[in-house]
Amino acid sequence: MAPYATLELVLFWFGLFAYAIAGATALGSLAARRESLPHFLRLFTALGIAAHAAFLLHGAARTQGCPMFHMFEACVFAALLAAAAALALDLRIEMPAVTAGVSPLAVGLSLTPYLTTLGQAPPADAPDGAITPFHIALVSLAYSAFLVSFATGILYLLQQRQLKSRAAGPLLSALPSLEACHSVNVSSVVVGFVLLSAGMAFGFLRAHLLDKPVLADGRVIGALLTWLFYGGLVAMSFTRGYHGRAAARMSVWSFLIAAFTLFGASLLGSGVHRP
Repeated sequence: MAPYATLELVLFWFGLFAYAIAGATALGSLAARRESLPHFLRLFTALGIAAHAAFLLHGAARTQGCPMFHMFEACVFAALLAAAAALALDLRIEMPAVTAGVSPLAVGLSLTPYLTTLGQAPPADAPDGAITPFHIALVSLAYSAFLVSFATGILYLLQQRQLKSRAAGPLLSALPSLEACHSVNVSSVVVGFVLLSAGMAFGFLRAHLLDKPVLADGRVIGALLTWLFYGGLVAMSFTRGYHGRAAARMSVWSFLIAAFTLFGASLLGSGVHRP
């Protein structure tokens, strides 16, 4: 497995454990038919964010370089950002369901590359420069926004189903309103698309400066497909075609496609990225 320092692995697994506890706490509250989600799930989410931030910072200090050159580290960073965004929304407008929904997704986003060959550590001579950190940070921010849109899309569908069934229960009172879910969903899609566009622009500039093939890179192909899907959602949002249940479903399917292209396309070729 990747030659990470022992402390880094401890921080990584502690962060995953904290995210998992936050998600399990929310599910346990719903199973017990409580009308509100426990607020201490915020504590576990914050602990997960802090642990993964420390993991990345320790790696940066040890290698004296950008800590997110590899897919594994970039996914940890994206999950961290998504959890932080969800926690900020929760604290600002009282939406603990968003934190509860994003926390287990952060586990999957961080753990998937670790359990595959993508989790191997980058070589010591990884190219660094002024452009690459901006490219990685912007793309990671974009995928974290897409993760939030995915979570709010699911919450919208769950809330609508509860309202249609007219069955008052713990889930109905624990979930945010349809209007709140839709507002956060649309904002996340638009912000994510803008960030992805900027991140890809930096990526193309980096490829040009390094004289590397672009279309031979699986991740570039995946990013282009993701950009097209979310660009379509953004265009629909300006024409009133992106609303209601259909919008929630499209945001869910778009993220699943984005995740598939992100991990699957990474195996198609190295190009400007490392294998």
